[in-house]
Amino acid sequence: MSNIGIMGGTFNPIHTGHLLLAEHALETAGLDEIWIVPTGCSYLKRKEGIEILPAEDRYRMVCLAIEDNARFRCLDIEMRRPGNSYSYETMEQLKKEYPENRFFFICGADCLYTMEYWKCVDRLFAACGILAAVRGDADIEGMQKKKNELEERFGAQIQLLPFRRIEISSSEIRERRREGLSTRYLVPEAVRVYMEEKGLYQDE
Repeated sequence: MSNIGIMGGTFNPIHTGHLLLAEHALETAGLDEIWIVPTGCSYLKRKEGIEILPAEDRYRMVCLAIEDNARFRCLDIEMRRPGNSYSYETMEQLKKEYPENRFFFICGADCLYTMEYWKCVDRLFAACGILAAVRGDADIEGMQKKKNELEERFGAQIQLLPFRRIEISSSEIRERRREGLSTRYLVPEAVRVYMEEKGLYQDE
């Protein structure tokens, strides 16, 4: 049985911080592979008024970003599913399609404070373990308390994953693209070239 870490998100665009977290989870949580799952239809980001590239572009950038890492994969299962993307549906689908694997959902530890309000979170916890990345300046004691609460209430399996603070965001990259500034070293070179060639994030 393989241990698979699942990293979901809009990846609008994917950047070096995402990849550093994926590699860190791989090394420190005893995972065999990381599967990255770009969202198809992100209702949360739409509500926040954030312009999101078509799923095909975001998927292609993830593929380019991980093409030199044999232990990373990119899945299009949320892109192919109509309507809003919910984490519990993705994890249940993966568990059903790959029963020989054990899955772990990777997220930021701040999600622990909102997870109980996610759609069908009990089904998410039943389908996979949770790897919650804790930044260096975070309230570890508070997060440990919330972790214990969720485990007791839902029978969840949650592991806190200490992780360095990385000051890179997709919104910063989009802003730099709009302003004609360089994104070199913030994203993998293949992603930077793809954005340049297609003129992405320049018309927002």
